[in-house]
Amino acid sequence: MAGEDRKPKIDLKARLGKAQGAAPQTGAPPPVARPGGSVAPPPAIGSVAPPAAGGFGQAPGVPVGVPMPPFGGGKPQTDPFGAPVAASPTRAPPPATMRIEIDEETMKQARKGGKRAGILGFITLIMGLGLGYAFGGRQADARVAQGAVQGAQDLISDIDKAQGKIKEFSDKLNGAVKDMKDGKFPDAFANDLGGIAIPFGSDKLAGRNIGRFDPRTLQMLFNYTSSVEAVNDRKDALKNLFSSQKKAIVDAFGASTNPKVSWSVFIQKSPAHGNVASLAAINPAESFNYNDANWPAKFKISTGRELVDSERYTSGDPSTADPTKKIITIPVAPESIAAAVGGGILGRITSELAKTDTTLSGSGTPGDDDETGVIKKGENLLTALKRIGQK
Repeated sequence: MAGEDRKPKIDLKARLGKAQGAAPQTGAPPPVARPGGSVAPPPAIGSVAPPAAGGFGQAPGVPVGVPMPPFGGGKPQTDPFGAPVAASPTRAPPPATMRIEIDEETMKQARKGGKRAGILGFITLIMGLGLGYAFGGRQADARVAQGAVQGAQDLISDIDKAQGKIKEFSDKLNGAVKDMKDGKFPDAFANDLGGIAIPFGSDKLAGRNIGRFDPRTLQMLFNYTSSVEAVNDRKDALKNLFSSQKKAIVDAFGASTNPKVSWSVFIQKSPAHGNVASLAAINPAESFNYNDANWPAKFKISTGRELVDSERYTSGDPSTADPTKKIITIPVAPESIAAAVGGGILGRITSELAKTDTTLSGSGTPGDDDETGVIKKGENLLTALKRIGQK
């Protein structure tokens, strides 16, 4: 029995020490690192850390000495070995991408200096210039638009003045046509042509920002400008015609009441074809009135190079056997010449006046270049420009 009484003694202190090593810690846990380098405050003394969610090498539900971070969600704040780690901050959405290209020369310069700050400064400058250009572009666009409005207003003033001169020219032209029909030379019109100038042309389009006009208005503007320049050209041509041909016009008017014989024909024998007639103008100084009772027996005619003597035909064979010795001519009736050559100078003047009137007032024929006259073109253009000028 004595052997049974001598059982080995159990070291309770050792047992208790091991148990205490497995007991949960009630002291303050080590601090936990926060993002940005700050340290989380320890929990209150006597509190127990919540159970871990099953860390590496430990059973679920066993308390540990590392508390959870003060903010919820996210990844665990300890590494697989239980050491505290900083939590990753919530990632913000990336900014909008701005592509900036830097040429190779700039990169070489930056590498040579060994400073990235130079490139960053350059990028910042380009970004600033880009933003400045966008803002400045809007400002410039607004200035151009305002310039177009001002240009339309200036053109309205110029076209108003041009329209006044065009209408004045049209009125004087109608007076000249009436005088011509009455058989009178239009002295007033011929004198006034030198003082009429339509003050509009392509030079008036410069600096008016017409590129901002709508296409229809722009086409109307170009068409009107071209028509005005055509009217100015016609005005100058009429001025030169009236001043240089005044005597011929006056004589032509006189010939309408007392026509003059100014042309003749002479007949030559052709070996191959027999008699052939040639037209020849009578020397202007020797032309005679058709209504006179006595016509001259002789007068000079023009060969195109010189004046030669001729005898007026009276009887017998009218042919000229030997032009070197004698030329026999037959006077030509004035009205037949007018019908053949279109009225001469009077016909030409009448035609030019009619064409000019068509340019001003329009032909009214669909498809014609002058379907709408320059006066109506100007009125339509003014309406379109006033819409722009009021913006």
